[in-house]
Amino acid sequence: MSKLFLGNTKIDFHKLSNRFYKIFIIEMIIFLSIILLTISGLLVLNLSIDFTGGTLYEVNNNSNVSTTDIEDIVNTLELNVTRYESLNEGDIYRFRTNEGSIDQENSVLTELSKFFNTPKDEIGFQRVGPTFGSEISKQGLRALIIFITFISLLISYRYEYKFAIIALIALLHDLLMCVCIYILISIEITPATIIAILTVLGYSLYDTVVIFDKLKDSSKKQKQTSISKDVLNSTFNEIIMRSINTSLTSIIPVLSLILVGNHLGLKGALSDFAIPLVIGMISGTYSSIFVTVPFLSRFLTK
Repeated sequence: MSKLFLGNTKIDFHKLSNRFYKIFIIEMIIFLSIILLTISGLLVLNLSIDFTGGTLYEVNNNSNVSTTDIEDIVNTLELNVTRYESLNEGDIYRFRTNEGSIDQENSVLTELSKFFNTPKDEIGFQRVGPTFGSEISKQGLRALIIFITFISLLISYRYEYKFAIIALIALLHDLLMCVCIYILISIEITPATIIAILTVLGYSLYDTVVIFDKLKDSSKKQKQTSISKDVLNSTFNEIIMRSINTSLTSIIPVLSLILVGNHLGLKGALSDFAIPLVIGMISGTYSSIFVTVPFLSRFLTK
């Protein structure tokens, strides 16, 4: 550990690259299998009502209903509840349901009024159409395409096109990992999730580009025009602890956001943004080393 902290390790990354490459192939097979299972309907991508449409109810907990009783309430409602959350330490509950008829919505209002001892006219009620989420998705996809195109050109100009391809492979790995985790755990995807994922892609790419820059500087110092096995090994031995430290110092504040959000009753709003950030930061650190190494070793090392 002391050698790792000081950057004095002597790990043969070039020798391990074949093993890393096999792990990457296995990961991609798993990711694609999850995506195919989702497309076939065996797994579900849990989209919020911002994407699917639905109804939002917000009710004061005047009866001091406990969290354990909420499941019983949810099961009695006429419309399917896709998500519920507590605000202000259980003083307010927010329910999101699938879109229904006016009679079904009135039935839900009546049941909530009875359970929480709150007049119907004091229950927050809002119909949400899928247009907003669809627009967010289109804008996010457009931003992603522009971002990838610009970054690819910039990296190709600064280094060479092979570096850009490797950076995009690492980026794809992080994106698929984040999406597949959301599918497997069935975490709800909201517009805040899309924004957080786009933020994470920038973080992941930054970590990868820093490594590229370090490799180029190391090659210049040793007066080499290409990346040698020695340069690859020495560079990654030097930066592995830096990457870990950078991730830890970034993840700790994000985790504190989740903890503080739970304490203040802002669980939904902050978790939607913070959870993909944590997943992406961990994945980004992993890919900047264990995904870039095998491709650098195969395509650029001489």
